[in-house]
Amino acid sequence: MSITNLTRKVLPKLSKLSAENKNSVNNMPEMVLAKKIREGDKNIVQVGMNECKAVRILPDKINTIYTDGLASCNAVGVVMKGKDGCPIAVLSHYTPLPVSKDLQASSLEKQLQTYDYFIDKTQRPKLFFNVPGYMDEGKLKPCVNNIFEKIRPVMEKFFNKNYDEYIIHYQGKNRPPFFSSANIYQFDTKNLNKLKLTTVGEKEHFIDLTT
Repeated sequence: MSITNLTRKVLPKLSKLSAENKNSVNNMPEMVLAKKIREGDKNIVQVGMNECKAVRILPDKINTIYTDGLASCNAVGVVMKGKDGCPIAVLSHYTPLPVSKDLQASSLEKQLQTYDYFIDKTQRPKLFFNVPGYMDEGKLKPCVNNIFEKIRPVMEKFFNKNYDEYIIHYQGKNRPPFFSSANIYQFDTKNLNKLKLTTVGEKEHFIDLTT
């Protein structure tokens, strides 16, 4: 597998030394990716707040798309197969405001409309929600959130019910220092059907787009 390992096994602790804290910040997954972009890496795409972007994942081209700063925000991503066999990824990052949820749904619809002629409808796309939860008695529980009711009709418009859905909750509050808030999609450069999601808190999910 050819995917850069961005996750840390143990979060660093807050130090009395500012240089150590700065190094800990710079080693957060989203900071590593941002540095690569600044250095001229054209294979990485960043999705800002209240933004939705779509990319074609091609050999020796874009292989990573990610969001920064999910703190009570909703990230919605869709990964599809193009008719050329290569993935198409749409990723969005919007605030939890009611108007933002409407904008998130409409922006996703626009991107799907743009690529609709090129999507292989014989393959089931993957829909990913990365949404806030809250800790209760040591367990992460879902917050009330109607983003699902906004997004599902859009997906059904293009794919009927022929898609796979994943809901991944993240801790929205009371997070420790240097806790990554990124939502990262990395495609294996040696096999574009292999996708690694690194969600908020550096939780790793491995997806096979052929299944």
